[in-house]
Amino acid sequence: MAKTPSKTDSAALPSHEVLPVRAYLDINEVDLETQKMNEIAQLVRLPDSLSKAEQNTRLARALDLYESLAPTDGLEGMLAAQMVGTHHAALDCLRMAAVPGQTFASRDMNLKHAQKLMALYTQQMAALNKHHGKGQQKVTVEHVNVHAGGQAVVGNVEMEKHNGQALHKTDAIENVQSVSSSTAEPPKQTKSKRRD
Repeated sequence: MAKTPSKTDSAALPSHEVLPVRAYLDINEVDLETQKMNEIAQLVRLPDSLSKAEQNTRLARALDLYESLAPTDGLEGMLAAQMVGTHHAALDCLRMAAVPGQTFASRDMNLKHAQKLMALYTQQMAALNKHHGKGQQKVTVEHVNVHAGGQAVVGNVEMEKHNGQALHKTDAIENVQSVSSSTAEPPKQTKSKRRD
């Protein structure tokens, strides 16, 4: 039976000390894990033509994929579940595209759906990495030494996002051919033949 908090309980606690919802519900960890497993099972196609052992193996594999993404919070958990579903849907489309005897249009449609799902998976992976903090890094270079024959980028180099795509932005680029003229070789001259 669920406990109902009184109005005085919630008013007495500061917002950072409010108990999580689980504290008010009569649930246990087994029920919670079972619910997670059911959500993932609904994302995986388990045809009746498969034996019970094959269905269980397919489900166990989906759960392994979910766990390998190592979600650390609710947002990552939702994204990980979506990624498992996207992965299995893409595999189903690829599997259907490989069925012999189908029309070109049917095969083409399945391949296009698979391509869209695989692109979606890549976007989901980028979102997960960004949430994990792996998506963006900033490097500040304090000193640069350029030796004879070297090249250097002079100016601000930044990463910007435009419509979800990463773009490189360089304010100024300078090619440094040599540090000093005394060590530089004169440029090679080539003769060009003139056609009449």
